[in-house]
Amino acid sequence: MNPPFERKYGCMQIVSNVLDCVPKNSKCAFILPDKKLDKDNGKKLLKKHRLEKIIKLPENTFKEGVTTSIFVFTSGVAQNNREIFACYIEDDGLETVKNQGRHDTKNRWQEIENKWIDIIRKQNGDDTIQWIKPNECLSYQMPQKPFEIKESDFKKTMLDYLMFQNNIDTKEFKDELYEKIIYKSDILKSKNNEIIIRLQGNGDEN
Repeated sequence: MNPPFERKYGCMQIVSNVLDCVPKNSKCAFILPDKKLDKDNGKKLLKKHRLEKIIKLPENTFKEGVTTSIFVFTSGVAQNNREIFACYIEDDGLETVKNQGRHDTKNRWQEIENKWIDIIRKQNGDDTIQWIKPNECLSYQMPQKPFEIKESDFKKTMLDYLMFQNNIDTKEFKDELYEKIIYKSDILKSKNNEIIIRLQGNGDEN
């Protein structure tokens, strides 16, 4: 089921009503914004119903920019802190066709679908799999990228620090430098296709 995402239509109320009305042990799947259960007190549902799986969909599934997941519940059975299987289908092989939505233009979907049906059924076989503790969160947690410092970052930080020490306004310095490059310099190209900037009135090449 894909209930309306907007708060005014009572998205969470629809989910709750469906789970309360279907027979016990029914499997119910809802497409919702990734963080919907986290933000709208979804833990209340877990007192009577069990969240079995969270399947995060590709980021561009909906053109409106809302990132979504499929939430699979078992009705009438309390969570009781049982961990939740979660995974991320980063690429479903579909491509957006103007004014026509997303289509399997390269015939990739069937193979991808078979792969993910197997992974989700067995609950193993992919690096994106997580086991989520319901008392911590109710959404797939995107892994944080490892912290990385590049040489250019180090040089920029050192330059900013030196300018600070010498009471040089960074913005004014950049503006003045850009003005000299754009309006008071000649831009040349060497035999090796290197770009050379020569400030006017200065015989040296920089």
